[in-house]
Amino acid sequence: MGELLLQLLPEMVGLVITPGAVIGCILLLHSRAPIPNAVAFGGGFLVVYTMIAISALLGGASDPDATSKDVSHGAGLVVGLLFLAIGSWMALRKPPAVAKRPRLLQELDTAGPPKAFVIGIALGVINPNLFIMMAAMSSVSSSGVGPGAALLATVLLLVAASLDFLIPVGVFVLLGERARLGLDRAESWMLSHSRALSLAVLFGFGALFTVRGAASLA
Repeated sequence: MGELLLQLLPEMVGLVITPGAVIGCILLLHSRAPIPNAVAFGGGFLVVYTMIAISALLGGASDPDATSKDVSHGAGLVVGLLFLAIGSWMALRKPPAVAKRPRLLQELDTAGPPKAFVIGIALGVINPNLFIMMAAMSSVSSSGVGPGAALLATVLLLVAASLDFLIPVGVFVLLGERARLGLDRAESWMLSHSRALSLAVLFGFGALFTVRGAASLA
């Protein structure tokens, strides 16, 4: 179990680094119903991740013989190469003169809980972290651990993905209006550095997954 958690550590870190999720959560904390809206938005993301996890568990993540290690390493290699390709495409594109929020995040300005939930699902589906979660669950499938350990590893992955929402909401609940200035600064910084953050995630984790997968398959 300890070896599996160590192997999943990069994936957990990757799931925590989701600028769009953090920015959207902070935006909703300025709405008329900050907590319900932010929780609904985070819930949309978690529905996507949870469906991936359930599919993997029902597909055999709790069965030691369900998925070979070669399949798991191959999946990680594919994710790594995909990240490198997307990162290269993004790096070659001319950056916008002024950083703007993506269109879906702009829709959050008028969102209530139902709309925030739907936008959360949409962003969860198009978010690169979707592939990180898939690669992580593939590693769980091939790890050879028992059902209890597989379930625990899955829960830890979901908790890591939830930190993008739990931290801003927790700060807001604890500090109330005093938290707005700090959260606004965090949002502004992440928005102005969104391209650099995205490239760092894509190239960093792309290289990690590619090298790890290729070395394991060699």
